[in-house]
Amino acid sequence: MSSIDLVALTERFERAREWNLRARPKVAFREFRDLLEDLGREDRTALDDTALEAWVWLTARSWMGLAQAEFALSGDARAAIASLDSAVAAAGALTGPEREHVEAVAAGQRGMILLHAGQMREAIPLFDRVLEVSHHEAHRDRAMAHLNRGVAYSDLGAFDQALADDLAAARHAEASDNHRLVAFARHNAGFDLSMLGDLPAALAEMAAARALAPDQDDGIPLQGRAEVLYGVGLLEEAEALLSEAIPQLLKAGLRTDRAIAEYFRSRCLLALRRFDEAAALAVRARQHFLAVGFEQWASLARVLELEAALAPVRNDAQTLPQVVVRRRAAQALAVAVEGDAAGPVLGQHPGHAARLVAAQWLLLAGDRAGARSTLAELPRGLVNAPLTMRIQHYTARAELAFATGDRATGLRAVRSGLGLLADHRSRLGSVESVTAAAAHGVDLTRVDVVAAVRTGRPAALFDALERGRTTFAGTGRVTPPDDPEAAALLTEARGLLARARELGTGDSRERERLTRRASRIQDEVRERSWRHAGNAGAVRRPVTARELRGVLTGTRRDSVVANFVVMDGTLRCVRVDAAGVTTVDIGSADDVIEHVRRLNADFAMAANDLIPAPLRAAASSSLARNLKALDAVLLAPLRADGDLYVVGREPLLSVPWAALPSRGGLRTSVNSYVARGRAHARPTGEHRLLAASGPGVPHGAAEARGVGEQWPGATVLTGKDAVTEQVRTALATHDVVHLATHGQHDADNPLFASIELADGPLFAHELDGTPLPGSVVILSSCEVGGSTQVLGGELLGLTSVLLRLGARAVIASVAKLSDELAARVMPRLHAHLRETDDPEAALAAALRDVAEPVPLVCFSSVEGLAAG
Repeated sequence: MSSIDLVALTERFERAREWNLRARPKVAFREFRDLLEDLGREDRTALDDTALEAWVWLTARSWMGLAQAEFALSGDARAAIASLDSAVAAAGALTGPEREHVEAVAAGQRGMILLHAGQMREAIPLFDRVLEVSHHEAHRDRAMAHLNRGVAYSDLGAFDQALADDLAAARHAEASDNHRLVAFARHNAGFDLSMLGDLPAALAEMAAARALAPDQDDGIPLQGRAEVLYGVGLLEEAEALLSEAIPQLLKAGLRTDRAIAEYFRSRCLLALRRFDEAAALAVRARQHFLAVGFEQWASLARVLELEAALAPVRNDAQTLPQVVVRRRAAQALAVAVEGDAAGPVLGQHPGHAARLVAAQWLLLAGDRAGARSTLAELPRGLVNAPLTMRIQHYTARAELAFATGDRATGLRAVRSGLGLLADHRSRLGSVESVTAAAAHGVDLTRVDVVAAVRTGRPAALFDALERGRTTFAGTGRVTPPDDPEAAALLTEARGLLARARELGTGDSRERERLTRRASRIQDEVRERSWRHAGNAGAVRRPVTARELRGVLTGTRRDSVVANFVVMDGTLRCVRVDAAGVTTVDIGSADDVIEHVRRLNADFAMAANDLIPAPLRAAASSSLARNLKALDAVLLAPLRADGDLYVVGREPLLSVPWAALPSRGGLRTSVNSYVARGRAHARPTGEHRLLAASGPGVPHGAAEARGVGEQWPGATVLTGKDAVTEQVRTALATHDVVHLATHGQHDADNPLFASIELADGPLFAHELDGTPLPGSVVILSSCEVGGSTQVLGGELLGLTSVLLRLGARAVIASVAKLSDELAARVMPRLHAHLRETDDPEAALAAALRDVAEPVPLVCFSSVEGLAAG
């Protein structure tokens, strides 16, 4: 055999091995089989010692490559082990360290087969052997051994050790100059970081891995990112990635990973309240785990089946006969025994998970003693379990305590669970991530609220509502992230949208193309923001009904706080004033939603100058009727004749409260929770004001100048001077910012709600992490006061972002507002604001003598509640 032949054969070997690394086992199997046939045809007697040693080495390593490919293809451990035996037999012709090294690597591959069968503890010594025997320069073999041992430690829940192995794997992979192997190692390190609680760092590692191997299409990168996003609480995004990953994993022959992806997609569907889909997918995942012999995961999937059956019953979407409930509880207890025998995987113990679900079924069956004894079998705090399982533990403990009348113990469990969620939230950096984290607290807060209702005490319900809502209030960061690349991307997106705007209606195809490009860039920026770590510090202390009554009794005796909640389709309000706390049932939430929908349509018609005058007049009449009807539904039962502070989620935040007839001339403010932190009015202070107008607003420049005339030394930007950088800086430095611009709320991507300026849109996303100086922000923009309610009830939109970042009040429109009407109202609003430094009073005074309804709302905090 010539040296050229050896070079060619070695190149074929490396190419086949690369197909294995790229999860293309069919191609790898074919190429290794052909290579072994060609090696077998060589006349070994004609080879010199050097060539013979090379032939032996290639033959042994090709048998190993064939073993890896056929196991990935078929899952046939016997066939793979037979190929590994052939590798060891071929290596018998080697001598000394080379033989020992090849045998050790073959042992490491046996360990990989054990790993796929769920036998992690048995596999680890085989990976140890590779690292003990292989010489330090065998970087690729050492990288693979570290990677496989890292997977074993990860499955055992030893994530610190797994991370150390994956970092070592990355170093050896870099030394071997194999970018794809580096990508695998960094991806796995990202997963370890996620399990250690550092989700932003995990996503950053996975993004780096994706950049190193952008063509990797075996589903593994998608699956890993999805599991981290599930941990964050970004469930819709995680479910979409898993839907894309599953067919890729199947195509690549990664059967175990496919089943894991199905399991996590089922968990996402369960949290998204798609119960039937979740149950069906859990069954499928269990069947696939059993097919590959992975008992631990099969047990977890069976627990998930029972959990998916439980969820619609607990959420009052379904009722079951008691005999069925008891049977489900017995099934969960049986799975607990099976799970104990199978052992843990990825830090999850199937037996523990089954007992949590069993306890909840037992509570539904009325078997409190059984639930108590089942929970007593669990380790205290489940400290090594994933966050979601720990929250579930506190939820079950709270539910048991409330069911047995031990309210103090139940509240301790609720507060402990919310404390875990608050700690989780503090590690997240973007407003979107912090908001998404509420998804993990849905069941816990539901148990708290339901228990409060059962007490019959309105104050208990108020306190329960605010415990949950306040946990996720506030921003995830108090300093802006240093991400110049994201800033450049947003600038590019802004430019594309500005060009699309300039095209007008003439070239719809080009405008659509520019808009699509901008949307793709926005998605990239959004994903980058999830990698920002949190630095917000302590979570805000929730306001209690008792504390609030103390404030109202002392300084706001004519005020009413109306805390709304939708329960079982009924809108209920906890009313607080100086005299006491009461509960008022308002009526059907769907009726209120329909009223709000009609109002939005009426405002849009009445404000559109392009619509003929008779139609606008009809819309105005309809608007007046619908406002009166909604006033009767929402406000008449509350008897709020003075100041009103509205607390709630949708549809309450879309109600034009100041435009309701009974609120004329009265201070009205709104928020998604009872916010603290605003001192009493201080009319004598110095204020810095910026007023800016955007393009396409006929009266915008006049409005901005009229506002500026109300404030000595005001900065007024119009025309080409009103650019995003100026406005972004002003929001961080000025006491009052007025923006007479067009704007829009993006319901599908609420952090890209925007206001239009000379150089394009200013996105809510760009403000993330920018602390505002307790400012008052007035958004004289069409519908930019809108918000999107995400899973867990949290809200996203430009208004919510500004409040989270420190604005003490935001005045914005929740429906279509005509430019002419805004130009009339806004200077009057600022004249009152300058005199009183009271945004709610200023808005009420500005609207007092306006004939037509104005959909401006003041979003703010309760006066007199000290920050805490």
